[in-house]
Amino acid sequence: MNIKANKPDREKLQARIKEVREGDQSAFQKLLEDYTPLILAQVSRYAADLGEQDREDLRQEASYALYRSALSYDLDQSEVEFGLYAKICISNALVSELRSINRRPRITKAEDVWAQDEGMEDPAALVLARENTEALQAKVRALLSPYENRVWALFVADYSVTEIARLLGKDSHSVENAVYRIRQKLHRALEGEDAH
Repeated sequence: MNIKANKPDREKLQARIKEVREGDQSAFQKLLEDYTPLILAQVSRYAADLGEQDREDLRQEASYALYRSALSYDLDQSEVEFGLYAKICISNALVSELRSINRRPRITKAEDVWAQDEGMEDPAALVLARENTEALQAKVRALLSPYENRVWALFVADYSVTEIARLLGKDSHSVENAVYRIRQKLHRALEGEDAH
């Protein structure tokens, strides 16, 4: 499989990465399309013995890793191409996710069927929950500035304030202030929804 088939040229790629950093979701979708062959190749490499749900978890984690790599890639250097950097980030994320998957208790298909019969996992409820989550994420993106969106994406991906500051080239105080502003905005937005 040629993982470089859709690779954009360097100038277009740098412009797209800058747009992603400014919170442009359509720019990330284009980046994701360009690097989907890489993601699928990496997931196939690690997911040989996994079920479909675990494979999907790995695909999601690889997509998040691509996003994080766009945020943290050093555009001023020319030694390491973005594709290689993203591949390393994705590979590291998949190894970490595999460890997490391997620590989970195994549920047999029979147990899964019983759980659904008992109403513990209603597929319609899961779809609705996913749609609600996506709607909430869109609202959060609209509330925040491009910088706050970048900080929030890393914060919810479990990066520390110090790590976020290093990845974004900011000082820790700037990141702490952004996290505080984000929490205030989210709190006010939630209070506004409760009032309706």
